[in-house]
Amino acid sequence: MQFSTVIVLAALAAAAHACTGCPHPGNFTGFVSKFAPNPNYCGTAVSDVSFSISVPATYYNPPDESPCDAPVNVTNICTGKVITAMVVGSCTTCAANDIQLTAAAISALGSPKIVEWTFD
Repeated sequence: MQFSTVIVLAALAAAAHACTGCPHPGNFTGFVSKFAPNPNYCGTAVSDVSFSISVPATYYNPPDESPCDAPVNVTNICTGKVITAMVVGSCTTCAANDIQLTAAAISALGSPKIVEWTFD
């Protein structure tokens, strides 16, 4: 029963809205880790309770398509829980579609290891 629930939730996450007019359209799946958002690449002041995200550095190229301050929907693919976080960081150590979130964002999602995310 749990396995079928996970399959259904993963399918719902895959069908989630993906921004098609964004410089970086699509749904991305990757590992999530925690980061301390101050100071940050975008120069945005962030509180301890903010839902903030650091995306791979490759998303800042070309520079005129910087995702700074862009909203990102992040989904826990196991539970279907979704939050919206603001891009404040550039993760130079993140692989492909892996992201970093603030502690508050990770907690709100239920501490997942893998998430799906998309620019809103």
